Amino acid sequence: MTSATSPDHDPAPVVPLRLELAVYGAAAFSNSLGYMIMVVLPLWVLTLHVSPLMVGVILGARHFLVLLYSIHGGAMMDRLDVRRVMIAFGAFGVALPLLFPITPWIWLIIVLQMVSGYCNATGWMGAQAIIGQAMRGSAVHTGRMSFAVRIGSLVGPPVAGAAWDFGGVWGGFASLSVWALGMLLCCIALPSTAREGETVPRPRPRIADLTPRLGDYIAAFRMLALPLVAVVMAVSVLRIAGFSIQASFYAVYLEGAGYNGTAIGVLLALYSLLGGGASLMTGRLARRIAPLWLMMAVIGGSTAAIALTPMLGNYALLLLASAINGACYGMSQPLVITLTSKVVSRDSQGKAVGLRTTANRLGATFMPVAMGAVVQWAGLAASFYITGGTVLALLAIVALWARATARGQHTHPVT
Repeated sequence: MTSATSPDHDPAPVVPLRLELAVYGAAAFSNSLGYMIMVVLPLWVLTLHVSPLMVGVILGARHFLVLLYSIHGGAMMDRLDVRRVMIAFGAFGVALPLLFPITPWIWLIIVLQMVSGYCNATGWMGAQAIIGQAMRGSAVHTGRMSFAVRIGSLVGPPVAGAAWDFGGVWGGFASLSVWALGMLLCCIALPSTAREGETVPRPRPRIADLTPRLGDYIAAFRMLALPLVAVVMAVSVLRIAGFSIQASFYAVYLEGAGYNGTAIGVLLALYSLLGGGASLMTGRLARRIAPLWLMMAVIGGSTAAIALTPMLGNYALLLLASAINGACYGMSQPLVITLTSKVVSRDSQGKAVGLRTTANRLGATFMPVAMGAVVQWAGLAASFYITGGTVLALLAIVALWARATARGQHTHPVT
């Protein structure tokens, strides 16, 4: 197997077009559902006349089960078959949005948020697991999947917003259900097995399979004993930490600097467009530059571009920084997925995805809180330098660690 610290010369595997399109579609629909819910749910929650604290609890509840049970979901995919698990949770994902408008209790809304968030995340996790199982973590196919995800995130939110404007509460939530149906149909379109050469039938699902198993968590965390897996997980958290700088206070700073909503929207649109286009270049670059160091470089570039925002004195420079940020961040996603897939055995791809998802959710949960504390202590502009500089310093430490452990070492799949 090719070392992740040397250029990846493995040719992209040839897979059926049906499998490719179904995987990319499932990834695009499931990932963009999160962006659509960010449009519909806050608008609806504001009509419930609840406290700001409760608004935050309702919106944040979506990530709770994903944080706790991503490893369990990945283990179910390894044990029961990815397609089967994706279809089961995808079916629930279609029905749950329609229950929100008729739910009379806040506590039940929170439960619905947690469960629907997990069901939607299963589609994205399953698509990544199939990339590892059937496509051997190919950077080419992963880049294509990332491009499809970007298209979904561009199209989905305007669709949800228009559905809310024209159809009100029911129109907004119906758009979520229809979008989830698109994900379910893509899951159904997957071949009956996406695992190359598999002949042994999988066990039939049981109710007990829904219960987390301590052994699955131990097996997932045992992967961290392989240095490259530990490096990728650490870099994955730093990648999300860098993105969280933009997700939390970027628009706030720009609005305070005098830019209107349209100008801010153009910057974010450019970020998404460049991210989608650059992701298609990942496979070609990974053949010329060692994937591990390419991943480090693009995450460093993305973080630096957002951290320097207060230093950029005009809109042209902000556009350039947004383009660099988007292109680098767009390439980082397929690289993180590819590197993990290549060093983990085919039978453990689901657990590896679950472990990476857990790491990502940790970063996404705590980084905005940390940056908020820095803003309160040092001011908004300084928080970009302090937080971004901290992420870059940690990335440099991880790079030195990776260099020390990678000398003369080639990756071997772990189970």
